[in-house]
Order: sequence, then structure tokens, then C-alpha cells
Amino acid sequence: MEYISPFEYNHIVTGSRFIGREREVARVKNLILAHKNIVLYGPPKIGKRSLIYNVMQEIAAEPKHQEIAFCTIDLFNIRSVDKMLRRVALLLLEKLYNSDKEREGAKREFLKGIELNGYSNDTLTERQMKMLQNFPQNLAQSRNIHLVVYFQQFQNILLFDKPLKALSILESMLADCRSISFIIVGDKRNAMEHIFSELHFFRNLVTKITLKPISKKIFCQYICNSFAKGGKRAELKYAADMYDILEGDPWYLQHLAEICFLLTETELDEHIIATGVKFLLNQHDYELHNTVYGLSTHQLMLIKAILDGERRFSTYEVLDRYKLNSSANVNRLKEALTKKELVTFVSKSVIEFNDSLLKLWLKNYFFNDN
Repeated sequence: MEYISPFEYNHIVTGSRFIGREREVARVKNLILAHKNIVLYGPPKIGKRSLIYNVMQEIAAEPKHQEIAFCTIDLFNIRSVDKMLRRVALLLLEKLYNSDKEREGAKREFLKGIELNGYSNDTLTERQMKMLQNFPQNLAQSRNIHLVVYFQQFQNILLFDKPLKALSILESMLADCRSISFIIVGDKRNAMEHIFSELHFFRNLVTKITLKPISKKIFCQYICNSFAKGGKRAELKYAADMYDILEGDPWYLQHLAEICFLLTETELDEHIIATGVKFLLNQHDYELHNTVYGLSTHQLMLIKAILDGERRFSTYEVLDRYKLNSSANVNRLKEALTKKELVTFVSKSVIEFNDSLLKLWLKNYFFNDN
């Protein structure tokens, strides 16, 4: 056997394991080459980072696109406008210049007098902020390159001390930069929706791409082929069962497929899948319990109502059956579950859980009295 498991879920997925995203890859690539800005939507673990990584690898492999430079900026540990602007400048300098001498020259030319140390206590003046805001465009023009700035964990801007100011600065940056494509990705679905659809930032400046689960047919065939590569057999109907259990979530599905692969001696069957699901839940037991531990009784009862298929939460029958108290309380509960990123209220009739394993655990175990 060439490797222990043919499945991948803990890292960026590449090569033959990156499946079912040809259309999305082509669209993102074409938008980048057209100097457009992109915001990539989707629930956690849907494959946003793998998609962007494969796009960047594809572009980098083509000699005709050597003038394109990618710079990744992760906002996960940033909490202020000043630090964000400094981080962007530092990473661009590190990416585009090979020596400290070259970096210092660029700083003198474009950022004279600005301390870029991320731990600096010096508050940026409005003039310095403007210089930093213009820096990516000035740098791209001076180097005659097409710069692609890729923001990860973008929703963390909402945790800044001045989030609206940070968003306004970035909005102006996107509007003014002609030599740059921005790729914006966030792991918190509802927070991203708040920025782009409720606060209405970046309107007409970004192309929104929503990632949906990989097609069932493609994913199931991939599971069967992967089992075959490892010298084992999996029928399509059992691959489909795994897909349905986790509602096509690619991260959990790869994880479950790996567990089942390791449990299988020769041929996958329904007993192995049932055992695999138990193992998967056990491996994520702490996160699942910790999530529920942070919920109030009323929040749990609203989740129970959602799982039971209820959608008219303010009717007397539903309020009484689930002890939700009042319509006003229901609205507060919906807002709380949204902020906790547990569910997304897509419409009055469509409510989606943002974690398929949590949904499975709540429905089959937490709320199961048997």
C-alpha cells in the first residue's frame, strides 16, 4: 500500500484529492486575471482555502503570469486598524523584496517616518494611515506587477476597537487600487454576511462567490476510487450513505472516510460506517460538549425546535411546546445563535446549521432520550 490513508482533511487539499471544484477554480482565476476583487462565502470547512491555494498554484505554474505576485494576510490575531495597516505593509515588503536593504529603500520612498513594528505603541496619524492605505497600489505600480492580496479570517475586523473605520479604509483601498486584486475569505459565515449584506460594505467592489458542497456523484465516486487505491472496496451506495450523514461537508466527510477506510479489511459495509460515525463523534467530543455548555436552556430549545422542523416560532403552540416565552425572546435567541455561528437563518423557511457534525450529534444524541 502506497500510503496508510488516501484521504486528506487536516491540510490544504491538492492534487488528485482536490475534486469537484473545476468551475469555481476557473471562475476565481478569470476574475483575478481581470483584476477583479473576490469575496468567498461558505460555512467553515467547505474548502475555501484549498480553492484559493489551488488557484494560486495554477496561476503560478503558467510562465505568462509571472508578473502576478500573491501575498497572504491573516487577520486572526489583529485587533486594531493601526496593526492591520502595519501588518499589510510588512508582509508586502517581505513578499516583494529579497533583502533588508531593498525593503528599507521602499520604506524610505513610500512610508517615510512610519514605524512598522507590529508591537509599536505609536498611534498612526491620519496622514500616515493614508500613506499605508496607498502603499499596496504604489508598490504594485513601482514594481510593475499585478499584486493579489489575500485576506484570511476577514471577519475578525468586527473584533477591532474601531471596526467600521477599518472597513472604511479597506473599502477605499479596494476602490482606489487598480493594479491589485483582493481576495477576501472568512471562516465565520454570519459575521461575513453582516459585513457585506447588512453593513453593505464593498458594494459593487467585489464579486461574491458562494461555495456549496461538492456534488454527491463526484464525491461518492472519489470515495470509491480512493478505497480501491488502497486495495479495498466501497460500493457507491455506502459512499452515498456517508455523504448523506454529513450532508456533503467535505472536511468531516474526508475524516469519516479515512476512519472507515482504516476500519475496513476488504469491503466497506453499513456496520463499519456506523462504527466510523461513533469514532468521528468521539474524536470531536470535547468541541461538541463545549459548544452546548455555552448555550442557555432557551437557546437549546430553539435549536430543538429548528431540528424538529418548526419555522413559525412565534405561534402560541410553538412558544408553549418549547418554552420560548415570547416572540421578543425568540428574536433575541435567533440573534444569539447567529452570533455564535451555530445556524444561519437564510430565510423564514430555510435555516442551515453551520456545522454538520454538531447537527448530527444534537439530533441523534443530545436530544435523543432513548
